[in-house]
Amino acid sequence: MDIIELIEKRKSIRHFKPEQPPKELLLTCLEAAAWAPNPTSQQPWKFIVLTGNKLKEVTTVIEECFADAFKKKEALPPPSLSAGLAKTLQDRKDKAFQQMIAHLKEKGVDMQAVGSGNFTFHSAPVGIIFATYPCKDNNFFKSTVAAMENFLMAATAQGLGTCWMNAVSICEAEIKKALKLSPELLLVDGVAVGFPVENSPLNQLPRHRLPVEEVTDWL
Repeated sequence: MDIIELIEKRKSIRHFKPEQPPKELLLTCLEAAAWAPNPTSQQPWKFIVLTGNKLKEVTTVIEECFADAFKKKEALPPPSLSAGLAKTLQDRKDKAFQQMIAHLKEKGVDMQAVGSGNFTFHSAPVGIIFATYPCKDNNFFKSTVAAMENFLMAATAQGLGTCWMNAVSICEAEIKKALKLSPELLLVDGVAVGFPVENSPLNQLPRHRLPVEEVTDWL
């Protein structure tokens, strides 16, 4: 398949087979991540691969600390968006979530279990944390996000499923403490990785994108 087909094929997977992907396959995807564009060519990323007990340790930390960590982030000053733009973005989110919930309820999926998956890497056999370092112009952070995207694309091409795990960055301090990571590291986010259960309702959620004309200005 060409690159455009691959981009459109990638989706978030929330139901994985228990078997662990071979290390060589993961290395192929990490190698693709390492070829991401990065201003100043400093390759400012760190890839932390979690399996077995270490992955369980991180999921336990997230389950225990997420509520408090989320409240702390919510208490921070809100971004300065206009009321109209804030409503537009919230409406998009609400519409997507309503479609997802309706699909899952129609299929008889346990909604509580779906929610808990956000804290447990959706029971994937592998979790990967993408980390970087502080940088005044945010180039290191942006580069590492590009590396994550490369990884997601490569994993899709190799027949793996992935899901972006936002809970990692929310529970950053607690995870760094549990794993004894360098205090200099910034945890961008995590990715759940494994072989997808293809016919699972969790992996067949409705997906859509706005017409590109709606989000494009030609100047």
